[in-house]
Amino acid sequence: MPSKRGTKTLPPFLLNEVDRLGRAIAPEVLSVAQEIGPRVVAYADRLVGDPAVALTFLEEAAASVSAAIQEKQRTGAPAVRDIAAYLFRTFIHLIDKAKQREMSFDEAVEEYGERRFTPTEEGRAETAVLINEIMAACDQVSREIILLRLRDQSWDQIGKHLGISPYAAETRYRKALDRARKTLRIQK
Repeated sequence: MPSKRGTKTLPPFLLNEVDRLGRAIAPEVLSVAQEIGPRVVAYADRLVGDPAVALTFLEEAAASVSAAIQEKQRTGAPAVRDIAAYLFRTFIHLIDKAKQREMSFDEAVEEYGERRFTPTEEGRAETAVLINEIMAACDQVSREIILLRLRDQSWDQIGKHLGISPYAAETRYRKALDRARKTLRIQK
């Protein structure tokens, strides 16, 4: 009797044709990304802890590779010979960059609590609970904006860091706080 272990097929791996910033992904890059996607996302899931975040990084990497290929064609530079390898390197670079700038919630709470609230243990505990509740009510990009703002980054710095305008960063920050206020029923 044949083993049923080896007969399991994986569901199709689907990616968006644009990344979260609205940058298009070239069809040939999208095809390669879908081919290597399940392995790459499984690998990155161990690093970032969330397959959806890993998938977002893959889409961003695919958009960057698409732009690089288009620029090489436009300038007459040598073409990319191995799109899969180039895409994987770009993907890993994005994850490494994100991990380097990532600040843990505990560090943010500690830093934020020391600067903004009384440094008593009770004050820190309350601050930690409040910040964790606010962060849980936000999406990942909004959490990153909030953490950067807690580090006293300017809107220009935050916008440049995320590849968006300073106005968009500030708007997203304010909307995230409004959503958190409504979720936690906090009045202004």
